Amino acid sequence: MSLCALNGEIMPLEEARISPMDRGFLFGDGVYEVLACVGGRIRAASLHRARLQQSLAAIALDVSVDAVFNDLQRVLEASGIQDAKLYVQVTRGPVSVREHSFPSVVEPTVFLSVSPFTVRQLEPVSALVREDIRWRRNAIKSTSLLANVLLQQEAKALGAGEAILHRDQWVTEASTSNVFMLKDRALVTPPLSNDILPGITRHLVLELAHDLGLGVNETPVSVDELASAETLFVSSSTRGLMPIDRLEPGGQVGQGGVHSEFEALASRYDELLHEHP
Repeated sequence: MSLCALNGEIMPLEEARISPMDRGFLFGDGVYEVLACVGGRIRAASLHRARLQQSLAAIALDVSVDAVFNDLQRVLEASGIQDAKLYVQVTRGPVSVREHSFPSVVEPTVFLSVSPFTVRQLEPVSALVREDIRWRRNAIKSTSLLANVLLQQEAKALGAGEAILHRDQWVTEASTSNVFMLKDRALVTPPLSNDILPGITRHLVLELAHDLGLGVNETPVSVDELASAETLFVSSSTRGLMPIDRLEPGGQVGQGGVHSEFEALASRYDELLHEHP
């Protein structure tokens, strides 16, 4: 039986009921986080807490992050699952009338779920290269994800593992992850902006690069540069570090494999996740 927590009440997932007048359903008026738990320990919880707080502030929604994470720990313990994917969603809640402007009285909806998760080493995959069709506030981890869904579905339909996105030929991120290049003993990634989500794994990877003696360049990356990487990879909390060996269009990346520096980075990342508070 899968468990969830809805507004603080733990229940079987199939018993959860949310109003069709919830603004999350009507407008995508909400934010979310996805976390990994391995061996009963939530990975990088402090960073996820901080990002959830930032997203809530960005949409002017006052919800206690401490209360959210206390309930998340409760439902995780109740589930008994040691290796889990944790989903957190906070919306502005139900309204009596559908109107775009914020309601005068807000009763947020907080939904938390737990599902089994398996940590595994990811093999290289191909990636589509596509125009970034999303909105312009991607630093907010918004539940409004239709553009991401369409891009990811196109990748799946064409046998690719991701879609790397660009605006005017400058890389932003991928449909569900951040983008990195390893080249000439340096890690290169586009700088944070409204076009890019401040990924938790992105943050950790940059820390690790310094520890491993790699240069770090947060600088604009053009689409034409991607294929010249020694290793091109994407990062997210549930995927970890996933190498990209071929681009469509663009052809083979580097020599088509992964560089030893990527293997060292991926190994150290896995170790760090068991240590990070």
